[in-house]
Amino acid sequence: MYTRMLIEELKNCDNLNVFPIEHPQQLKSFLKGDHQLDPHQTVLHYPFFDLFFSTLPLFRPFKTIVTVHDLIPLKFPQQYPPGKRGQLRFFKQAFALQRVEAIITDSVASQTDLTELLQSKPEKLHIIPLAAAAGLCPPSEETQLYTLKQYHLRQPYVLYVGDINYNKNIPQLIKMVKFLADDVDLVCVGKNFTPQEIPEWKWIETQLALSDVSHRVHFISTLETQDLDQLSSLYAKATAYIQPSLYEGFGLPVLEAMQCRCPVICSNTSSLPEVSGGYALLVQPEAEQFATAVKEIMGWSKTYRQDYLNQAYQWSQRFSWQRVATETVNVYAQVLGQS
Repeated sequence: MYTRMLIEELKNCDNLNVFPIEHPQQLKSFLKGDHQLDPHQTVLHYPFFDLFFSTLPLFRPFKTIVTVHDLIPLKFPQQYPPGKRGQLRFFKQAFALQRVEAIITDSVASQTDLTELLQSKPEKLHIIPLAAAAGLCPPSEETQLYTLKQYHLRQPYVLYVGDINYNKNIPQLIKMVKFLADDVDLVCVGKNFTPQEIPEWKWIETQLALSDVSHRVHFISTLETQDLDQLSSLYAKATAYIQPSLYEGFGLPVLEAMQCRCPVICSNTSSLPEVSGGYALLVQPEAEQFATAVKEIMGWSKTYRQDYLNQAYQWSQRFSWQRVATETVNVYAQVLGQS
């Protein structure tokens, strides 16, 4: 999503020609010099970085910028074992990263990790926060109700949107449900919320059984990223959105929920306090703490809830993809020596 949204906005920038490279063979040809671009006026931007796969070449024909969203595998090494080949690729990737002209990252938390874990030079680091898609906003009441009916959901429910990686802390999120009233459900949205032979799914199945809440937890794995009306409806109708993560490089759903006027609860870890800006209930990433925060929100008066959501919405509007693009172009210009 980062790559797609960034390219869309960069194409609207004056005096900038964008050449997306979508296939490995295309990149290989490009790096060999099959182009007619002025190296003094061209930057190569990798909008991704993988710690354990060779995504960043050692030798490149242009000044290079890399976006590193997070270093979560290095924060939890026991949960993300790279293996011997992965470890060798890690050293190559880390060395290649040292040789780029600039690194873009999403948050102060990720900037700190880059300096401490990969010894990146502070002068090369640029923090550019992400933003929610502009199209994410509460649709009509009719659309919202139709979405709930389509997915067989009842209110009240608490919402989570994202992946099931270890750092997402999904078992504690599921355990939370048993501390809530019997009529409160949990809805989890993400392509990986489907049975599969991976440890993360086994943890989910185990926690569902231990907490005895299978009938109150609903998984939606078929919602496409472009279905903004459906996703907006799920946010808008939720009692609260929870970001239960042990660690995040940014935490984009926090802003998405605010933009859809849904109260936010999130862990008081990593980037989440800075992204939420004081407009979320920050708690320890534990089941009972999440449940206590949900109960607090359910006790809000209608007036207080509305005022709180208006302030959170205003905070979310400080972030935009136009701003992401503008600040990214500023990094390009700095790297090319034009600023």
